[in-house]
Amino acid sequence: MNLIRNLLFSFIFYSGTISFFVFFSPVSFFSDKFVVLLSNIWARWVLCMARLILGIKYEIEGKENIPKSGVFLIASNHQSAWETFFLGSFFVGSVFILKDELRSIPIFSNYLKRLGFIFIKRKNAFNSLKVVLRSIEDLIGKGKRMFIVFPEGTRLQPGERVKINTGVFAIHKFIGMPILPIKHDSGEYWKKNGFLRRKGTIKITIFPLIEKEISKKTVIRTLEKYYY
Repeated sequence: MNLIRNLLFSFIFYSGTISFFVFFSPVSFFSDKFVVLLSNIWARWVLCMARLILGIKYEIEGKENIPKSGVFLIASNHQSAWETFFLGSFFVGSVFILKDELRSIPIFSNYLKRLGFIFIKRKNAFNSLKVVLRSIEDLIGKGKRMFIVFPEGTRLQPGERVKINTGVFAIHKFIGMPILPIKHDSGEYWKKNGFLRRKGTIKITIFPLIEKEISKKTVIRTLEKYYY
């Protein structure tokens, strides 16, 4: 039965996603608000299909820690594709900081660019960081206030650990942007590379804001404590 659910979900997801983005492919003619609306509709649709077909639900703890105003950096752990749908739909209008390889996806990449998403080349970390800082400052000037980064740098299996990328601290320090740490266990139900996803409830915890500019060691240790 789980195999049938996964086959059905995959068919609906891929056929629906391709149809959606092909139909709305002339993205350059749309307003910024309409592009944000379309991306939000798509992300919510994916989460809805995951709930109805796969039985993957989620619950959130710590909503009171989300700032009601001002700019902030959302620093989430990374286990699967699921959290990209969730974060994009929950923090509407947010800007992802993503690996440069995603820029090559036809049609879909046009939406990422229109949404102001920032692309980084992981092999050229120093220059990428300068691009990120300049891009964030520019986007803040245009009214963006929420930015999303995955400090682990890649998707990990549940229980797996990696060295936290210090770029998250650089953004915190040089932009003066508080950090909103988020932890989830999506990898327990939506596997990193596996085809079969399983029924369950993803637990999401939103931790208190890291507001003041503190030392790099303290920021990294705080994120490690939350993630692991």
